[in-house]
Amino acid sequence: MAEMSVRYTYRVRPSRTAEGLLLAEWNRDRWVWNECVARSRALRLAGEMCGPARLDKDLTQARQANEW
Repeated sequence: MAEMSVRYTYRVRPSRTAEGLLLAEWNRDRWVWNECVARSRALRLAGEMCGPARLDKDLTQARQANEW
């Protein structure tokens, strides 16, 4: 029997309020990503190892320092 492939397409139409909240969340996500990239690069240039555990620790500290 041949394997059947099904493809679905969804469209999200958030309200203006929901769109604003989503954009604010994505901006915070982008900030966290950029911080992790910058931190990782700085540590590598300093000759230190930087992996997920180190970045997780830094993220925990950032959560305490910032009100999100």
